[in-house]
Amino acid sequence: MSGHVEFTGVIVVSFVLLLCLQPTIATTAENAIALPGGTCIENEVCATNSAQVCKNNTCISACRLHGMRECVCDTEEDNYCYLCCGSEDQKCLPAHQHGILRPNGERWERESCTRCRMNGAELEGLACDDRDTQRLCLQGKCSKSVCNNKQPGSFCDRKLEKICVEDACENPCARIAPHLMVCDCAMIDPDTGFASDDRCQLCCYDFNAKPASRRCQNAFRKYHITTSNNRPIWRVGLECAGGKTCNRYGVCSSAVANTRIGLPVFFVLVAIAIALCVVFLSF
Repeated sequence: MSGHVEFTGVIVVSFVLLLCLQPTIATTAENAIALPGGTCIENEVCATNSAQVCKNNTCISACRLHGMRECVCDTEEDNYCYLCCGSEDQKCLPAHQHGILRPNGERWERESCTRCRMNGAELEGLACDDRDTQRLCLQGKCSKSVCNNKQPGSFCDRKLEKICVEDACENPCARIAPHLMVCDCAMIDPDTGFASDDRCQLCCYDFNAKPASRRCQNAFRKYHITTSNNRPIWRVGLECAGGKTCNRYGVCSSAVANTRIGLPVFFVLVAIAIALCVVFLSF
C-alpha cells in the first residue's frame, strides 16, 4: 500500500514540475524555430564562408534580401571572385554591380580570391581553391585562365606538377592515380641511342616508387591517358635533341624555332618576285 502511495506521489510531483517548467520549455522551442542556425547578430554576416546576413534572428541570403537569388557568374576571374546575384528581370552579375555589399561596405568576395589578393607574391602559381584544383593564384587573382597564354603541354604551376591540357591546368597523370606525376621523357632512347619518339608526348612516373626505381614512361601507351579526342597529350615547346623543339604535332622539329622569322622571309621573297616581274615587263 505504501509503495503505491509513493508511486502516486512521484507522479503528482512530476506533473507539478512539468506545469512550472512549461513556459521555459515553450520559450526554448520557440527560439529553436526562430534560430535554426543558432543565435546571430542583427544585420551582421552569419558565417565567414557564407553570403548570409542576420535578419530577425534568421540567416538570409544577401541576394534574397534584395529580391534576387544566387547564380553562377562567368568563369572570368573578376566575376568568379564575387558573390553573384540575379533574377528573371536582372542579369546575373557580381553582387556589387547590383549595389549589394557586405554590412561593412565591402564586396562579397570569395575567400580564395582574398588570399590571392592579399598574398599574391607568396602564393603566385599555387592552387587557390580546394574545390577547383585548376585555379591558381595569378597576378593577385584566383584564375582558371593560366593556360590561355601558354603552349599545350607546358608547365603551368610553380611546383611544376601540372601542365596545360586543352586550356586546363592539371596533372593528367593523376587521372589514373594521385601518386602518378608528370615528367619529361628522355631526349635519347636508352635502348637505341637515337632521339626518343616519346620526347614530345606526356610521360608519367610513380612517386611512390624508390627514386632509383622510378621510370618516366609514355602516358599514352602505359596508362592510355589521352585528350578528349583520344589522342596523345603533346608537350609543345619542349626541347629535343639536336637543338630541335616539340611542335604541335608531337614531333621534334626545327620549324618551331624559326616560326617568327618565317613570315618576314616569305614577304621579302614575294616583294623580290614582284620587283623582278616589274623589271621584266618594263623591257
